[in-house]
Amino acid sequence: MKTGHLLAAALLASAATTGHAAQYVITTHQAEDATPTRLQQWFPALTLKRRMADRRRWVINLPDDRRSQWIEALQASGLIRTIEEDIHVTAKYVPADPMVGQQWGLFSEIAGINAFPAWDIADGSGAVIAVADTGYVPHPDLDANRLPGYDMISSSSAARDGDGRDGNAIDEGDYTTFWNCGFSSNSSWHGAHVAGIANAVTDNGTGIAGVAPGARFVPVRVLGSCGGSLSDIADGVMWSAGLSVDGAPVNANPADVINLSLGGAGTCPSFMQDAIDAATDAGSVVVVAAGNENVNASGSVPANCNNVITVASVGVDGARASYSNFGDVVDIAAPGGGNGEAIISTIDSGTRGREGAAYAGYQGTSMAAPQVAGVVALIRSADPLITPAEITSLLVNTARPFSASCEGCGAGVVDAYAALSTLTGTTPDTPEEPGEPEEPQEPEVISVTYGGATNVRLNDASRYFWFFTRQGVTSIPLVVAAEGSNGALSVQIDHASHNELSVVLTSPDGRQSAMTRTSVSGQTGTYSAAASGEPGTYLLTVTDRNVGNAGTLRHFSLTQDEVQ
Repeated sequence: MKTGHLLAAALLASAATTGHAAQYVITTHQAEDATPTRLQQWFPALTLKRRMADRRRWVINLPDDRRSQWIEALQASGLIRTIEEDIHVTAKYVPADPMVGQQWGLFSEIAGINAFPAWDIADGSGAVIAVADTGYVPHPDLDANRLPGYDMISSSSAARDGDGRDGNAIDEGDYTTFWNCGFSSNSSWHGAHVAGIANAVTDNGTGIAGVAPGARFVPVRVLGSCGGSLSDIADGVMWSAGLSVDGAPVNANPADVINLSLGGAGTCPSFMQDAIDAATDAGSVVVVAAGNENVNASGSVPANCNNVITVASVGVDGARASYSNFGDVVDIAAPGGGNGEAIISTIDSGTRGREGAAYAGYQGTSMAAPQVAGVVALIRSADPLITPAEITSLLVNTARPFSASCEGCGAGVVDAYAALSTLTGTTPDTPEEPGEPEEPQEPEVISVTYGGATNVRLNDASRYFWFFTRQGVTSIPLVVAAEGSNGALSVQIDHASHNELSVVLTSPDGRQSAMTRTSVSGQTGTYSAAASGEPGTYLLTVTDRNVGNAGTLRHFSLTQDEVQ
């Protein structure tokens, strides 16, 4: 009798139970022989599950009990050539959006929300996010995920649409002048930026990825010129949750989560608290920005209301962003930009009215709140029946400890994967026993591209008084996450006269160099430069010296070799 047969007999005699089974693949010596029959005769605890396509391999199960000895007996039997573990694998989804490499808030180990592995569990499908803000803008990274919204601004002058409340939630621009608000500013397109963080269309080969790409969002316009009134915001919260508001139709898509990236000084008034309580009772989770004044959030409303998740902001270094409010009312933190890097998302390119889709980097607790709102949508996608209180508890209990100082920032940084894996019982696959050490392998080097089409309108030169020309200067950042080699930067600009332009690159180490124009086809010029290889922010500065020809930055990217 062969050694393997004797070992198998001894194992059967000593085994009290077979326990659970583990799956392996065996390779026999020939495709057509009696090996499977002999295997089952010699190893009764072995289960033949199926034959594979090449007919020499079989999928088998072995009992967990004393498994290593079962493997030894099989190998010693002479009946098989090899036995290999049938390794369990899972999807490792990373979206193909060209600017995702700049979205450190999704993946940074010290400051990100751990989104990539979370998407293997849930993507937000079936969930609805209400973005109560300045409204929406048409945008290729938002349009497919947008549901019908509502304009809740009761003042027609603040709304700039001339008709007060109505079913059109489009952003008319929140630019200000000294005469109507006491200060001057361009339109922020704040609502579009917030919506893009939470819910941008993902894996469409365009722009960025949203935290909850499978969810849908409802734009609720509550902020216009000079801001908005808390009474309009309270009605917006009620409408978002699918509750009745006088003069408005009922929202046909009640929100699983309502994002309020807004705030003012004061205590939480009863009408605001009542609206939040009613929305919570209806099943909506209300997420609120802590505020950007670097003060205790207890004095900021609605951050200081009850039944909300109040969100502080961490910067790219994992520490509290210098502007972020803090304190006991803060529940959790999320990446909101600052301390070196902004949060890139969707906007319109117009300085006042809408002119076309674009992207920009902003920072603030306004950017941190929709990161949490997106995670709430992922949770609701995985478990539609989970309550707002249970969601809050789940987020707090699974938050990642701060990697740097963040006093008064709540329980930690929101962790999408930890929350979802705790909710669903998903755990990472780990080997049961250490195997033989693998032979060292040469590191894999792959080509990685950062950036993508941005469609940023370049500032034209302007006439200052009648005799002086003020140059138009536009600066566009590109964040590179890892060190690389053989780097090449490429820029494409549409302009009627490229001789008017100066295109200068500032590397992360501060060195500046003029980019070389390598070709012009029609109005499109291509500019190139070698990259230094260090990670960080590359800043492109385009200067237009003559008045009359406004250009557009079409593409800004860096391609380099990185060791994996």
